[in-house]
Amino acid sequence: MSAALTSLDPHLKRLVDEGFELALNNSHLIVHGIPYVTRARALARGILTCALSLDAATGLTATPQLDHTMYFAGEMPCHRDGSPMVNIVNSSCRQRCGELDVDHYLSSKPEVTQRYDNIYDKVVAYERMIGGAARSLDSTANARTDARGIIANDDSPFAIPDSASARYRIGAVNRKLMGRVAIIGLGGTGSFLLDILSKTWVTEIHLYDGDQLLNHNLFRSPGSPEPALLKAFPFKVNYYAEVYARMHTGISPHPVKLTESNIGELEGFDFVFVCVDKGSARRTIAQGLLQMGIPFVDTGIGVGLEEGCLDGCARATFIRPGTPWADVARLLPFGDDNEEDAIYRADIQIAAVNSLSAVMAVMRWQRWMSYFRDERGEMNSVYMIEGNNIANRTAA
Repeated sequence: MSAALTSLDPHLKRLVDEGFELALNNSHLIVHGIPYVTRARALARGILTCALSLDAATGLTATPQLDHTMYFAGEMPCHRDGSPMVNIVNSSCRQRCGELDVDHYLSSKPEVTQRYDNIYDKVVAYERMIGGAARSLDSTANARTDARGIIANDDSPFAIPDSASARYRIGAVNRKLMGRVAIIGLGGTGSFLLDILSKTWVTEIHLYDGDQLLNHNLFRSPGSPEPALLKAFPFKVNYYAEVYARMHTGISPHPVKLTESNIGELEGFDFVFVCVDKGSARRTIAQGLLQMGIPFVDTGIGVGLEEGCLDGCARATFIRPGTPWADVARLLPFGDDNEEDAIYRADIQIAAVNSLSAVMAVMRWQRWMSYFRDERGEMNSVYMIEGNNIANRTAA
């Protein structure tokens, strides 16, 4: 959440104008300088924080706020006589809320509405409950210190506020995915890959494909067509980069075909997704990535007509740095016309199968990055439509 955006929010602006010390960190509001009474009946200052409820349409704070709870960092907040505020402290344990270590989970609902009308009312209510006891000992104890305005600290790669990470408290896990990735091939599988990656915390997404976007491509890609963008027969990478820039920053289109002469452009990437359907191109890319020590997932699908029904498979093959070339050659189809490669060269493309291959590839990358647990460490996964099963191979 940017400082420019928060300046438009009337409820956050009101808190700042009244002198509260606010910080914003990836859709979490942090309020410093909250006066409170300790068990020893001494005055101290703590921190209130919560994940912001945001309006999906405007990106501003929601009215009403959907969550009535907050967290407190500090000793146990007490009444004037030093007795704990069990009326608002739901539980006490050291835990993480966004980027802040907190000590107490607070819960206090407005009596009538059961929800705070806005974030201003929520902050003021909790400050009044905790700080009121402090002011009974010292009338000057106030969270309105006028020490500073809003401090925005948001390293999110998204073009909109990431309220999901705050809501589910998975910000630290999401950051494991930060880095530079590339998608080679923006056909059916590659476009679904971009759709999924645009919802992750990966820092940069580079798109490589030298083909134009044609009408039939839209029937095996996510979302609905953007007519205004299609009029000039755009390159696939340019079209998808513009569409997904609404969700994710750092998407860079490269309308080129990767060959032996320019494969060096991939130097420095943290991970690469290969979504090509030509064996000779797959070989060139695999050799280059292996030589540069870049881990990658190669994808493939094969769908054909059999007795009036569609059948086939979806594949995701993970190649880590240092894998012997002989093992890579056994796992990946490099031929363009031979029978062995035919299943991956079938003309039929189905969105459901393309998207499944993309999901398999993304989740393999996420396990490699320790985002998801990985107890198997497989190199090759193949989903068979007829049997509805996935066969995993841990070694070549």
